[in-house]
Amino acid sequence: MSNVNEYRSLDKHSRWLLLTLLVGALSMAIACGSSDSDGAENAAAPAAEEVDESLAEVSRILSPDLSLTFDDYVAGGWKKSKQYDTDTVPEATDIWYGFFNAKDIEVRFYDSHEIAKTYGFDNASEAIDQSFREGGQYGSSNRGAGSSAVTKYKAFVVVGNTVMLCEQSVDSCIALADILGG
Repeated sequence: MSNVNEYRSLDKHSRWLLLTLLVGALSMAIACGSSDSDGAENAAAPAAEEVDESLAEVSRILSPDLSLTFDDYVAGGWKKSKQYDTDTVPEATDIWYGFFNAKDIEVRFYDSHEIAKTYGFDNASEAIDQSFREGGQYGSSNRGAGSSAVTKYKAFVVVGNTVMLCEQSVDSCIALADILGG
């Protein structure tokens, strides 16, 4: 009978030990998975305070000190095509549709970087397709300020006092931002 009691006691302690090890392993996996390996992701992530993390893949905030003009974009190689009315985009002072490296890029101008990263960021996040939040493909339906256009924006970049809506990914807009000094 004493052997049976010893086995029960050992079995009871083994279960607690196993449970403790599992909880510890799970805690370490969560802690390691949430760490930032090099800090580079934070530099490129949106600077808005409570930004939906699903936008990190399709948005960037760059060069807060830049104050860009329409002429700066044209000098950087962006080809203007059409000007849009600003009535549908709160706080925007000017909106232009154009091209860069064979990609459609809509540029929205604001009075300051602060306005661009708040009002501009929010409006751009609504302008790009939101179906990716429900597991769909990026940019499958929404359009920019020129709703009659066929361009489907998939990403956006805030650069200084401007917001660029990007046709395919943030890459084309970041390439233009690099030329502009971003």
